[in-house]
Amino acid sequence: MRQPVPEEINQVHQAGSTLHDGELHFRRLLEKLPAGAYTCDPEGLITYFNQHAVRLWGRAPKLNDPVDRFCGSFKLFAVDGSPIAHNQCWMALALESNEGYNKREIVIERPGGERLSALAHANPIHDESGNLIGAVNVLVDITERKRAEEELRMVREAERSRIARDLHDGVLQDLAAVVQGLEAARMEQKTRFEGYDTDLHREIDTLRQAASKLRRAVYDLRSEKPPPFLQAIESLVEVNLQRAPECEVKLEVQDDFPHEIPDETGRELLRIVQEALTNARCHSEARNVRIGLEVEGADSLVVEVADDGLGFNPASADSGVGIEGMRERVSLLGGDMAIRSEIGKRTLVRVRVPCP
Repeated sequence: MRQPVPEEINQVHQAGSTLHDGELHFRRLLEKLPAGAYTCDPEGLITYFNQHAVRLWGRAPKLNDPVDRFCGSFKLFAVDGSPIAHNQCWMALALESNEGYNKREIVIERPGGERLSALAHANPIHDESGNLIGAVNVLVDITERKRAEEELRMVREAERSRIARDLHDGVLQDLAAVVQGLEAARMEQKTRFEGYDTDLHREIDTLRQAASKLRRAVYDLRSEKPPPFLQAIESLVEVNLQRAPECEVKLEVQDDFPHEIPDETGRELLRIVQEALTNARCHSEARNVRIGLEVEGADSLVVEVADDGLGFNPASADSGVGIEGMRERVSLLGGDMAIRSEIGKRTLVRVRVPCP
């Protein structure tokens, strides 16, 4: 067997030292992150974790121990509360598929029973030859944000109920009294003069229709469960057609697009579509608008709003309240948004969010 010469031995030592130095540098970077971070080898054994991960998990797992594979948490759950086995978590999927999973929400249960919400960013690690040598997962604690969102939701629901109550007990009752009084005056006029004013009759019908619309609005405000997402989108399209009959709005839905979407995701997506439609109707002078709803891959929903209007320069409009609000809503859903437009040409707004 040929023995390596001293020069070859020295090259091996240098390569090993470089790899070791690179790993140490990588770990120092993870230590500085304001988030939990840990790494696993290709078999899922934990090879490193920072102190933020310990605080998030509520425990410190043993390194390279088969008992703690893929994650150092006590228990894991999906957003809907269903349990997730450690070998099905985002880190395990990243190692299995050799693909990245970013901004994926997960619920971590500590040994004491406390549950925290986090966004996982699990990505494979490769050597210089492209071989899989492990994976890193960065866990961003969003528990306080989720609590704040829930509190805000409760405040909004309370405000909706208050507005509905004020409309019903105040404006709607006053409107009903006016209609009743006018109807009595109309009947008296008909009795005394053997006829009645057609203009008065028309105004009474208008008030009745207004009262009916207001009653429906009160019902919608009091309704705790919003309509299914597709139904809400269809209603939004109908409203835009009524407001701008000259602008054709077409809805295209992929066959496997879900009919219902969880309230938070559906609500935010609906507002994004609404803002994009408003921009197309009020600012672009578009004659045709297309709304596309589709599923991308196995874990993403895509919403597109395209128009044939005047277009604009996205770079100069990024600071606008409407577009900034759309970006914030997409960010809350852990997704991304792209706007493609040129002055004098069509505009395309494309939103991609994780399947809830």
